Amino acid sequence: MAGGTITRIALGSSSSLVEENFTGFYDTLAMSAGENNAFKAKATNHGKPKQPEAGKYFIKGWWTDKNDKPIKEAVIGDTIRFHIQTQGIKDGEEVTFTVYDWDNLKWMNDKLQLTDKSTQKESDKIKIQGGKGYAEWTTGEGSRKLLEESMEGNEIELFVECTYKDEKIDLPVNTWDYLILYEKEVLITVIVELPHSKETGWGAKGLAGHSAMAIGQRYFDYGPDYDLNNNNIAGDIVQVSEKDYDVDFNDDGDKDDRVDLDEGTLDFKNTPGRPWWGEMVAEVNNISVHDVKLDQVKAFVLQHWHKNNVYGKVHTIEFYVKESEANKMIKWWEERYRHLKIYSVYPWTGEQCTTTVKTAIQQAFPFDISKPVMGNYIPDTTQTPKGLLEDLKSFVSTSKKHAGQLSTITVIKQESSDWKN
Repeated sequence: MAGGTITRIALGSSSSLVEENFTGFYDTLAMSAGENNAFKAKATNHGKPKQPEAGKYFIKGWWTDKNDKPIKEAVIGDTIRFHIQTQGIKDGEEVTFTVYDWDNLKWMNDKLQLTDKSTQKESDKIKIQGGKGYAEWTTGEGSRKLLEESMEGNEIELFVECTYKDEKIDLPVNTWDYLILYEKEVLITVIVELPHSKETGWGAKGLAGHSAMAIGQRYFDYGPDYDLNNNNIAGDIVQVSEKDYDVDFNDDGDKDDRVDLDEGTLDFKNTPGRPWWGEMVAEVNNISVHDVKLDQVKAFVLQHWHKNNVYGKVHTIEFYVKESEANKMIKWWEERYRHLKIYSVYPWTGEQCTTTVKTAIQQAFPFDISKPVMGNYIPDTTQTPKGLLEDLKSFVSTSKKHAGQLSTITVIKQESSDWKN
């Protein structure tokens, strides 16, 4: 064997007889005996063992990053190389290679399709020069698709089938040297401001709180826009584009018009939507609302409530997801920022802060009637910041490095003691 661990435990007696040869290569090997110990050999050689050759033409194969640093793991998006060392193959000759995901059984191994960018044809040749050669590619959607289809959880293990003349061999020689490939992880941060304990009426029900989220550092949230012209003139008539909001404001059966809205009629039950804290932070930092980052929002929230009107207790809920799951949430938010729709506390009329965060997360974790309701699930009935906070307490990370870890809940701001209703 080449590498590995052997552990022996004998409560009574144990004996082994090796008739001919006993060969082992170990990083660590410890042997001990109690009353009797016999070890006979013509010669015992200490030192680094020679790596066994793979075959007639192939000596070994190994994985590296794009700078030729040996690696055991990689994430989708990395540029990687597979190297081979050969013997008896002339310079300029080519070896055929095929990359597979290892599934223990040969007939179940899934092939990874690699395409040469310049020719758009399948890349399957390694040119040999000086007894060596390598193939390089950037892992992408092909690898992600293989990961999704493999039904193996968070990772796949890659090896390479190499062929030259009459020899076909899998490399690296040892399965523990196969490359572990998995998705990047992205930190999801949900921010929940609960209504102040002194709130009453609609404020106590949730209107005085807020729900928002960040995907990595990209920040998103949603709220009401009562002042479309940013001039605070009560009863002002403002013209808006139905196409921009994706709303048929005048109920004429299309969304192609520019219509007049009376700001005096807008309230939390029916008004155009907008990014909420996002717009405030963007204005302070003189940036686009699309460029607002999580750290900027945290700094905004932590100010005294006189400056930002954030006076309830503020929580962050953190958990890690796979990049593909994060991308589904981002796609949903980008569409919402393109078409801001209608804000309303009534779900049959429009959306509000909690329902937008909930719906974005549901893109990655939709309800599946065929699976038990557990873990990362937010029901459609969740409508308030308090309800969202309770749902997220049971969320777990889905990325490889943090798989199964319960979400982290942190109070980043206590409710303001000097606020009065």
